[in-house]
Amino acid sequence: MKLPWLLGAAGVFVLSVMLVLLAVSNASDRTQVLMVVEPVAAGEQIPDSAIGVTGVSNDNGFGRIYLESQRFEIVGAVAVGDLAPGDLLGPSMVTGEPDTFDGERLVGAVLRAGRYPEGIQRGDTGLAVSTLDRSTDVPSAIPVRVVAVSFSETAEASVTLAVADADAPLVGTWAGTDELVIVIQPLGAEQ
Repeated sequence: MKLPWLLGAAGVFVLSVMLVLLAVSNASDRTQVLMVVEPVAAGEQIPDSAIGVTGVSNDNGFGRIYLESQRFEIVGAVAVGDLAPGDLLGPSMVTGEPDTFDGERLVGAVLRAGRYPEGIQRGDTGLAVSTLDRSTDVPSAIPVRVVAVSFSETAEASVTLAVADADAPLVGTWAGTDELVIVIQPLGAEQ
């Protein structure tokens, strides 16, 4: 009578040990990546105290995220957008370069779908174009550089553009009157 109970208890024990070993094995398949632990405002340098480490499962890959070993690349880099605790740090979130160079200003715009190319991203260069035909004394296209971009659930793109000082008011007007279209230049194309 005691033998079936003893075999049943031994089976439960073996199953429990196997589940614990499986959980430990899965935990060891985690990669240590960099995570924000203190808020950092857009345009500010990221201090070492704002960076922490967390483990992520790499079963399906994890895209472009900075690894723990790349911490030295992040300390002192500039936040492209506001960083909040819990954000995993990736290349599109930081830059070592200023947003603008001498002779440039930043212009923000919200573009409806179809007013920007698919795949637009930070660092792209291209042209700001108006959808309205104007007189010949107004430029038809103005060189721009994409400093930041994010997308809404309705496929609108919020972009920040670096534009020459003299052209910034015109590009801002185009953005404000919903006539701005961004055209990106393919890699290797001459301006």
